[in-house]
Amino acid sequence: MRFVRRPSLGFLALLVLAAAAAPVLAPRDPTEMNKTATLRLPSWGNPLGTDQFGRDILSRLLYGARIALAIGLGATLAAAIVGVPIGLWAGWQGGVVDGATMRGVDTLLAIPPVLLAMGLVVMTGPGSLNAGIAVSVVGLPQFAKLARAGTLTQKRMDYTEAAVALGATDRRILFRGILPNILSPIIVQVPVAASRAILLEASLSFLGLGTQPPAPSWGLMVSESRNYMYAAPWYGTVPGVLIALTVLALNAVSDVVRARRRG
Repeated sequence: MRFVRRPSLGFLALLVLAAAAAPVLAPRDPTEMNKTATLRLPSWGNPLGTDQFGRDILSRLLYGARIALAIGLGATLAAAIVGVPIGLWAGWQGGVVDGATMRGVDTLLAIPPVLLAMGLVVMTGPGSLNAGIAVSVVGLPQFAKLARAGTLTQKRMDYTEAAVALGATDRRILFRGILPNILSPIIVQVPVAASRAILLEASLSFLGLGTQPPAPSWGLMVSESRNYMYAAPWYGTVPGVLIALTVLALNAVSDVVRARRRG
């Protein structure tokens, strides 16, 4: 019933299930070409039609969802796993360590996300893996900032001073004491960061720096459809709508989590 009451949760659940069951649900191999069936209208055999190479669009959307979710969630988790400890350590140490660490984080924040990701991919080479790494680097500063802000508040609490007086190690204080008390804003940030990661991956693929042909990607499909917008308007519209709905659903989930945490 919760999925019914929360359309965003229902949509994301269906998207995850569809991506997981892509080999079963996909009518065709997503990379299978058929020159005799290019840009076909939607039909029973091809529910969303075919692209300029005769590949089934629905199959490519389903497999593209795997890439979008893998990079979106994987890059977000990687950014959190690296960024949160950096923020914890910087906030706890203070002084020169905090200043130097945060100047590095601020430098990453000062560069527009797309430009930063493009620069990283250009240095490492295009592809889904390198795009995922670039997306995780772009998302790292937000988690570091959140963790640092929470640590600066919690380090002044009585329980932290008591732990220091009892001789607890920095690692124990940070990960057993402070981290559980600052998880709420970090958890709220995860869906937002995942939506940005999916959008950024789609942007990189659109520019030819992310997922490479013939592998399916929503951003790549939008890019490839530009020359066929009049002949086959559904070709680029459907992946574009999926990207938008996924981003909106993840942001809505973040709002739900924030409301429940406050309640």
